[in-house]
Amino acid sequence: MRAAPRRGTGAVLAAAFTLATAASAVLALLPGGAAAAGAVQAALWVAVVAALVARAVRGPGGRRVWAAFAVGTGVLVLARLRLYTATGSAVVDPAALDRHGPLVLVTLAGYAAFYAGQVALLRDHFRRLRDPWLDGALGVVLLAAVCSALFLEPLQRATGTGAAASAAAVGRPSLDVLVAVLALTACALVGRRADRRLALVAAALSVLTLADVTDLVRLAGAASPAGATHRLSVAVDVARLAAGALLVAASRQPAPVVARRRSLRGWPVLMAPLAVLPGSVALLLVDQHRELPTAAVVLAFAAVGGVTLKVVLVFAELLRLLDSHREAVTDELTGLANRRGLLQRLARTTGQGAGLLLVDLDRFKDVNDTFGHHRGDDLLRAVAARLTARLPDGALLARLGGDEFALLLPGAGAGRARRTADALLTALTEPFELGGLTVHLGASIGVTASTGAAGGDALPGGDVELLRQADTAMYVAKRTGGGVAVYDEAVDRASRERLVLLEELRAGIAAGQLVAHYQPQLEVRTGRVVGVEALVRWQHPRRGLLLPAVFLDLAEERGLTGPLTEAVLRQAVAEAVRWHRAGRPLRIAVNLATGSLLDPGLAGFVQRVVAEAGLDPAALLLEITETTLMRDPERSRRTVAELLAVGAGVSIDDYGTGYSSLAYLRDLPAAELKLDRTFTARVAHDERSAAIVAGTADLAHSLGMRLLAEGVEDATTLHRLRELGVDETQGYHHARPMPAAELLAWLERHAPRPLPSVVLQG
Repeated sequence: MRAAPRRGTGAVLAAAFTLATAASAVLALLPGGAAAAGAVQAALWVAVVAALVARAVRGPGGRRVWAAFAVGTGVLVLARLRLYTATGSAVVDPAALDRHGPLVLVTLAGYAAFYAGQVALLRDHFRRLRDPWLDGALGVVLLAAVCSALFLEPLQRATGTGAAASAAAVGRPSLDVLVAVLALTACALVGRRADRRLALVAAALSVLTLADVTDLVRLAGAASPAGATHRLSVAVDVARLAAGALLVAASRQPAPVVARRRSLRGWPVLMAPLAVLPGSVALLLVDQHRELPTAAVVLAFAAVGGVTLKVVLVFAELLRLLDSHREAVTDELTGLANRRGLLQRLARTTGQGAGLLLVDLDRFKDVNDTFGHHRGDDLLRAVAARLTARLPDGALLARLGGDEFALLLPGAGAGRARRTADALLTALTEPFELGGLTVHLGASIGVTASTGAAGGDALPGGDVELLRQADTAMYVAKRTGGGVAVYDEAVDRASRERLVLLEELRAGIAAGQLVAHYQPQLEVRTGRVVGVEALVRWQHPRRGLLLPAVFLDLAEERGLTGPLTEAVLRQAVAEAVRWHRAGRPLRIAVNLATGSLLDPGLAGFVQRVVAEAGLDPAALLLEITETTLMRDPERSRRTVAELLAVGAGVSIDDYGTGYSSLAYLRDLPAAELKLDRTFTARVAHDERSAAIVAGTADLAHSLGMRLLAEGVEDATTLHRLRELGVDETQGYHHARPMPAAELLAWLERHAPRPLPSVVLQG
């Protein structure tokens, strides 16, 4: 895109143009200087047209606008040059006009280009202009009628010219008036400050109108002294050049940035008929008292016909708009209001208070799937009819889509809205008869209400917020098994906070905000540290370090356990390698969530991670809960077998809290059973808990597995677990979970004897 001309350049060009125009005027007034003045003016007009063409070519904004003005100006300039070369004089007298009247008449077509340029300017501000060319034609016909009635014959008598020459002489200032009025109207509609181009175009066309009217006066007063006529002609030429300069100045203005184009509505749509009809009728009335020329009467009748056509087109467009608006706010299937219609009605109730019910049909999908969509459509129409029959006065029923309906109760409070919901629920539980079929439905209905600003409880989010509240209440009703639920702000706030947390978790995983903390696992007999468990934490940017209880359930509910497990596993494996290099080859345990275990690509992913890090898979222990194993036993067994084939170990986590099926213990060659803390906490004082621990230890040992007890809080519990045959322990008695950077220091203080085995490949 080329840079706009600098202000300094524009000022220099304007000054040069002004000086050249003044010089041409001086030359024209000097004896024998007419030829030189004509040459200077011709050069100036060529410069004006060239500047407009350059602006049109330079684009992109306003290309059509300035191309149109360049064409209009060029046509008028060519006509003037043709007259000059034919007559040898810059002053057009009646005789020259009479000889070349047809040429001048044809050149009036240039005003169509001026009109097109202004229409293009208006399109920058308005989305649609209704029939702008018909409006222009109406103006031309009225002007032609007025000129025929009032000016044409007097001008012929005054100048002695023929009809074509007189029409050409009158036509130019008349068309000037038309385009100037359009320009001034455009400034009024848009605002001259909003678009400087419009203001300068209006100024240019107004000056041109003044110049051409003056020239017509000069032409009609041909008997005036020759000197006065000549001076008047010079003034006209200077004024016309000033109009051209103003057009060039307009073309140099930047196009305004219009964020949203407006619709042209109201009186401006009928502005042309409102202006043309009175003038046409007035001419016809005058003809009843004083006979007007036939051409004037015919043109007046044509103008009336054009006005009639314009009015018909406007009303046809209005009917189309009304019809499209009705279709836009109506549900095609049921004839009820649709979502847009509901929102429009909601907007009109703002500040007045309203109750809103959102109805979602239960078991409708079964009808669609079993009997087909045509039966489903019949059922929706039957539901709409039944609900409509029970509508309170002033209520609006809408179908929002699918099997979801909404009922708006203007002026209703929460109590009335709840009673209406109960009545609708009762109506919907009654069976529907569809072509010999009996269909039973239910519904989940969410209820909310706003008392409006007058009641001191204006709804913060307006109409859309009211719909959202009803939707929230409806989902509460659906989760609790159907029926009616009233919007509860506390429940909604918790849901929104949970949703915000979910999105933050999704972003946090991608941003690497999940970190692993590590809790040591010790051998009971020797006190040696044999491994650590990686426990996920979330380093939230605002809330600080969050424990898994805050976000783990949310991750499992929304399917984020896969990327979460991946992030922790990669961190844990990388840390295990660093510990080995520091002389601490520890076993690393990582929890697998349900979604991860059911992922057929899990084993391949684990293999890639340990291979890329250089860790022996035997140093990796993957913990799986009983509940996860039993959700899909067959698939779980296949995945565990694939993990064992990779070389990783498997631990059964939270043993004793799930199904505790001996069958999966028989079929899964796990390396470890991990006893839940609910048994560990009571083992020192409860013999039944102690018996369970002892029995579990014997079972694990007989199956070739070790038993690890978590949740060890004190030395008494640790001593009792050792007596009962537990192999390894984990808990606050030994250490709390800690960042990787602190673990090596803790090992130096509390576990000075590392395992001798090597855990790295190669």
